Amino acid sequence: MGVQLKMTFHWNRQPRLDVVFMVWIIGRWSLMMCEEAILCDKEEIIKGGWIKWPENLVERSVMTYICPVGFRPYPVSWRYCAAGSQWSLLRNIYGETAKEASCKEITCLTPKKFEFGYFEPHQTIFKVNETILFHCFDGFQLIGSVSRTCLPNGKWSGNVPRCNTGGSWCPNPGIPLGSMRIGHRFDLYSIVRYHCGTNILRGSSTRQCLVSGQWSGVEPHCENRYAFDNVKDLAKQLDILELAVHSHGVGSHKKGRGQVDFFFVIDVTRSLGKENFNKTFDFVTTFISRMSGTTAVVRFEVIAFGTYPSKITAINEELTSEMVIERIKGIGYRDYYECRGRRTGLALNVVYSSINETLNLQKKSGSPMPKQVIIIITHGNYNGAPSPFTVKKKITNLLSNFTNTLEIYAIGIGEVPKDYLERLVLKKETIVQGQRYAFYLPSFDYLHEAQEKPRKSDNTQTFECGIQGNITQRPVGRVFGGILSAEFDWPWQVNIEFPTKVPCGGSIISTRWILTAAHCFNETIGETDNITIWAGSTRRRIGLQKLSVEEVILHEDFRKPTEFNNDIALVKVKETIIFSSHVRPVCLPCTKKSAQLLVLPTGDWKEICNYEGVLLTSDNGRKHTTVSGYVIGWGYYKKGSKLSSLTLKHAQVYIQPYLTCNSPYPLTENMFCAKGPEADACKGDSGGPLVIKRSHRWIQIGIISFGRTDVCGQNLMGFYTSVPKMMSWIKERVTDLVYE
Repeated sequence: MGVQLKMTFHWNRQPRLDVVFMVWIIGRWSLMMCEEAILCDKEEIIKGGWIKWPENLVERSVMTYICPVGFRPYPVSWRYCAAGSQWSLLRNIYGETAKEASCKEITCLTPKKFEFGYFEPHQTIFKVNETILFHCFDGFQLIGSVSRTCLPNGKWSGNVPRCNTGGSWCPNPGIPLGSMRIGHRFDLYSIVRYHCGTNILRGSSTRQCLVSGQWSGVEPHCENRYAFDNVKDLAKQLDILELAVHSHGVGSHKKGRGQVDFFFVIDVTRSLGKENFNKTFDFVTTFISRMSGTTAVVRFEVIAFGTYPSKITAINEELTSEMVIERIKGIGYRDYYECRGRRTGLALNVVYSSINETLNLQKKSGSPMPKQVIIIITHGNYNGAPSPFTVKKKITNLLSNFTNTLEIYAIGIGEVPKDYLERLVLKKETIVQGQRYAFYLPSFDYLHEAQEKPRKSDNTQTFECGIQGNITQRPVGRVFGGILSAEFDWPWQVNIEFPTKVPCGGSIISTRWILTAAHCFNETIGETDNITIWAGSTRRRIGLQKLSVEEVILHEDFRKPTEFNNDIALVKVKETIIFSSHVRPVCLPCTKKSAQLLVLPTGDWKEICNYEGVLLTSDNGRKHTTVSGYVIGWGYYKKGSKLSSLTLKHAQVYIQPYLTCNSPYPLTENMFCAKGPEADACKGDSGGPLVIKRSHRWIQIGIISFGRTDVCGQNLMGFYTSVPKMMSWIKERVTDLVYE
């Protein structure tokens, strides 16, 4: 195709400059011809949808197919302008071809089996917005979602429904829709396995019944190869990473600050196309810009790869976020548009070398090993040696002595097998329900959506409950004489200071309310003006927010009928608590948020709350399951001494069997006991929370109440007010939480 260029040159002749100037003009003219030549036409159509055309129809530009909600482009989501003025083939990685593109209806997988109950309707195909209802036979309790709806991304809403048999160590794990399960025993250490036939299994294919009464791993689900992930899940994970980095860096000096290394491994093979290339690097630069301003030491290595990897920035350069972004802006699509092959393993080898170099420097200097986060963005399967799975294994072996130091995320777009994505990330066999590492999206337009920040003016909505600030999970010790908490490990913890007595702890549950123990106010009830609450720091008398008390509400039956029964208080503060990465609420049982974190039965609020209490506290130690959590406080820390800790501490404790508590006071159904190996809560810890982790969030299940003796470290055992048992009382008084 011919191109006409009208060019007018104006210059003043100067000695020795004419030739140089003309060479520059010729070079620019040839580049302009290449970039402006229209190579492909606009005669393509998609039946039932429309096309998002590139601004300029030039070589390697991309047109994207758009379909209405409930439909997907077939057989591909986009095509690029190839050499010869032709759009790339209408052929996908599964070998499916078509003469013209079309929008095909999205469907969800049908149930293969439902134990101890039945579902309706029975259909061979379920389309978007169609719903299945589940029912259990008499004598069985339905846990999970009563109804599930086929969503526009080809997945089912809600959780896996199951009819619980009762009497087993773990509840019935259920059978995900479209899958089959091998294993029908739910006793301690029993194992169940899942398979999805020709469809893709995501989550844990094997799960084991643990002493906690929970199943290991992540709840599996089956999906067909065209179903895609909700972009909000990716956005949520990016928010968690950002929050963790910003709060990880708090420290008074460089050695006290956290360090995180990010590796972006970006597939730039020729089928990517110009527009998608730009969208990918816009996604990367947006994420990097979110890291600017942190006091953490954050380093970035950006690697583009096709047949061979190319470092855009390196970890050892230690560039600032702004400098990394400028470096990325300096590259152009034409630097990479002829890239062939997709040797993902070779690119990961570059990451391995950088991590190995950091590890060697760490060993020499004795400094902590930085957190290593790898984010792979690809639009196809790998080809060529080495295998990315082999290199991933090398990286994990390299960091095997560092707990939770490595995280790998894989974002696949378009022509990517989902089982390949799942193999790229680390296999997580711990209880991390809801934690995601592999994401599959149909087109590159979703990358921008994943970085969009919601516009919310409501402070309580912006910062969700139960998110721990620190990006790393360090070893834990005991409150009494134990290991210090890092800044913002427990952002809901507050210190309640009294003028003439030992301080107490408490936890933030909303913008105006603190949850604590009633016995903390024995001598100060009515003297609220002299009470100060500090939030947002591990230091006992220092906080980012200083709060004053408007009202203290003690349980009306505190100490009735026995000492320490109903040991709970609510403190309303005068100021609105400003939530941030280091001041935020803890999650409470029997709320809308806890319902999202747990798999619960159907029923009214009271019935569900009772179930949560049994699940979260092992029925206050009356069941056989083992529940562990963390207790937090500034209390006495030295045996036989009356010295309060100046810095916050935490301990891992286990709820004990009810009959072994040996309490100095009669125990009621509103209490439970807990202890850890050489761990104890002590005076000054009172009112503080006992929290457990579920679905990557922290839920408060106990309030520190009293100990066996006045001497910490002897006859170890702590006694706690059961928060699930107190939720009806809290619900009547705290109206700014959502209870469902």
